[in-house]
Amino acid sequence: MAPTSYNKQNAEDDARGIRAFSRRQLDRVISPSTRQNLYAATLDFAQERPLFFAFLLFQLLFSFLPLVTFAVFALSLATLALGAAIVFSLFWIGIALLVLVPTLFLTSSIGLLVWVWAAGSFVVAKRLWALASHSPADHGYDGAFMKGTNEKIGANGNKEAGEKNGEKSSAVVVKEEEED
Repeated sequence: MAPTSYNKQNAEDDARGIRAFSRRQLDRVISPSTRQNLYAATLDFAQERPLFFAFLLFQLLFSFLPLVTFAVFALSLATLALGAAIVFSLFWIGIALLVLVPTLFLTSSIGLLVWVWAAGSFVVAKRLWALASHSPADHGYDGAFMKGTNEKIGANGNKEAGEKNGEKSSAVVVKEEEED
């Protein structure tokens, strides 16, 4: 089936559009004045040294395809390696998370238990210290008399005989002699 004039016209318009787009992109990379200077320098080189220019041109023509193929291969391999490294890393990070989460739960639980034990011990020790550091009256003494006895605690902390609840005691005063 031969192309119709409508299809041929569309193909020409598409080709013009692609050419214009390519030229705009090339102009963005290399300005037209710089590109014109490069063309002029290449033409001068080709006229001054035609054999060397032909050698370079053939080398470029025959080496271009392998160079492009190698560049595409290297970029593809680097992309594949990067993707594989990312997938490999994500896999092992996931495995490590499967170990880390229960470990953190266990260590947090142990830390909480130790803290509760330490806080409870502190509260108990604080109350025991408070009980131990108060005056003798706070520890079972009825006023100045010991409960259940007729012994009186003097100002110096020695036991003395005395009265308790109106009763007189026949106990002798107990005083400890201080050594000189």
